[in-house]
Amino acid sequence: MWSLPQPIPLEVPRFGQFARQYAAIGSRHILECLSIQRAQGGRIGQIMVGQGLLKPQQVAGILRSQAHWAARMRSHDVAPLKFPLATPLSLCLPCFNEAEVIEDVLGGACAVLPEFLQEFEIVVVDDGSSDDTSAVVRRAAALDDRIRLIRHERNQGYGAAVGTALRAAEGEWICFTDGDGQFNMLDLPQLLAEARQADVVIGYRHHRADNRMRSLNAYAWKTLVRYMLGVQVRDLDCAFKLFPRTAIDAMQFTSAGACISAEIMTQCDRGGLTIQEVPVNHFPRSAGKATGANLRVIAKAFRELPTLWRYRRMPPLQIKTPTASSDMSASRLPRAGFERTLHPEQLHEQSLEHSSRVQLAGHAHGDGSP
Repeated sequence: MWSLPQPIPLEVPRFGQFARQYAAIGSRHILECLSIQRAQGGRIGQIMVGQGLLKPQQVAGILRSQAHWAARMRSHDVAPLKFPLATPLSLCLPCFNEAEVIEDVLGGACAVLPEFLQEFEIVVVDDGSSDDTSAVVRRAAALDDRIRLIRHERNQGYGAAVGTALRAAEGEWICFTDGDGQFNMLDLPQLLAEARQADVVIGYRHHRADNRMRSLNAYAWKTLVRYMLGVQVRDLDCAFKLFPRTAIDAMQFTSAGACISAEIMTQCDRGGLTIQEVPVNHFPRSAGKATGANLRVIAKAFRELPTLWRYRRMPPLQIKTPTASSDMSASRLPRAGFERTLHPEQLHEQSLEHSSRVQLAGHAHGDGSP
């Protein structure tokens, strides 16, 4: 007997299809741009702009159309609510030397997110970049006050940038992803829909767009963390995760390097939170340079890993999941973009202060650990 096919796990419309429909871009031009993308890398919208086929405003319009389509396709997953949801969300973007891509990433996020959320902010943490990352973000924030810039005076590491962004976030939901443009914000409705049944929703890369060595390193690292700490997730370091604000407030972020995802997921797992994993798209870097395979980065992660052993006997995390809503309401997020510069000693003081508050809360709930 014939039955309905299983739903496709990744329902993201192709940019070229919308460019053909809404901007009358011919198939020959689309194929030429795709050939350039395969040969040189880059994002297809920016390639079309470079070829004179689209204007930047048209790229933003096509992204909005994609987002509208994605919201409609996922509407049944949030029924009786509907997109855009009213629960405020903070999108956190840690960056290091991403001047070539961050403008495109911010433009795409600002075009897409209004279809999914009535209120959002974008918190960009520049981790002591030596290029013009901060200048690019500053220009974007001048045009859109939902963008906030926080600068580390000196490079502190990926984990420090993630921790700073998560601590600065004001939304009831907090999503973090990398500022390199390798993830697609059109996948966000999947995470928002699953957040109705789980405390934490994390992505796993459906087809990982990394070379074989990076994929092998990631597999070995995930296996080691699973063996040492018991964290059994499919894609530990996938930088597309969604948390309730109360979970972030209850966690400690002490890892300054690549161990930060292991630290976060260990606390989620050992703290008794329910974790849902969803497939997300992953794309090759269009510009900039990845630092995850740097030997110093790897060595730092191995030095930090043993410090996470203390979480194996942590008490349950006390959290409250935000109630999603479709009701229109007055803005609850700050709507005045601002810039802060954090010095290394300020980061250290903030970390100690928050760790003390978390430990006191743990003792108040009967935690006997030191």
